[in-house]
Amino acid sequence: MRSREDGPAHEPVLLKEVAALLVPDAERPRVLVDATVGLGGHSEALLERAHPESRLVAIDRDPEALAIAARRLARFGDRVRLVHGRFADLAHLLEGEGVAAADAVLADLGVSSLQLDEPRRGFSFRASGDVDMRMDQTRGETAGDLLARSSEAELAQLLREYGEEPSARRIAHALTRAPRPETTDELRAIVAGAVRSRSRDRDPATRTFQALRIAVNRELEELDRLLAELPSHLAPGARVAILAYHSLEDRRVKNAFRSWTASCVCPPELPVCRCGGTPRALRLTHKAVAPSAEEIARNPRSRSARLRAVEWIGGR
Repeated sequence: MRSREDGPAHEPVLLKEVAALLVPDAERPRVLVDATVGLGGHSEALLERAHPESRLVAIDRDPEALAIAARRLARFGDRVRLVHGRFADLAHLLEGEGVAAADAVLADLGVSSLQLDEPRRGFSFRASGDVDMRMDQTRGETAGDLLARSSEAELAQLLREYGEEPSARRIAHALTRAPRPETTDELRAIVAGAVRSRSRDRDPATRTFQALRIAVNRELEELDRLLAELPSHLAPGARVAILAYHSLEDRRVKNAFRSWTASCVCPPELPVCRCGGTPRALRLTHKAVAPSAEEIARNPRSRSARLRAVEWIGGR
């Protein structure tokens, strides 16, 4: 846990597990990539565990997070390169840093503590803030802009697809009939007025906020691009670990890793394998790793996290 002088105090999720999976030993220098450096906690642990000549490319789309990570990682000097960008542009970003292939890649998906804890960012309904929800406030439309331009049908589809919201039509109807919300309090009130929560543990606006955030930041499209391009930028023996926080993310990661570790890529209608294929990766986690009860007690935000990891062999 860090002091406020280094940025918001936070506990990186599944920190020991991530570090052990990505840096199994310190026998050789590695090129490490943190595709979502956030406040720098995971990156710090990776560098502490790695060979002292290892270097790290730390990427984030949030300039405020990068500034905090820069302070946390300053003691590692020129071993760290901080890059403002989206992990969907990994190929371009790594090329810009002169990295042909990485030995370890981490992607910690979802929203950072910095974003959740700052009301003006609009990610949380716990305190009133602007209806923004952009991870990079230097570009793109806000959640308020999205609400203003979307039809009732478009909003209903968005809430169903990205929020898995069973009351999507009712909420969409309420949002398009009400005045445009200027604050997250107003947004939450509109949603709460349209539907009651079915769970004591879940606010009725939870799924709506998730859906709007995913849409504004194009999170699933970004993840799809990362998973499609990542194999081209992995050295033999490279390790990849991804932390997901809801089923829409985890399903994509699970399916991608399954395709990488499959030996046969023949069409399912063929009765026998004819491709003679071999796996491109080996599973390091045979099922998703979840936080322990102790970690959840210390850090309730970790409770939905699911960690999957593979080791890249190479090939087709």
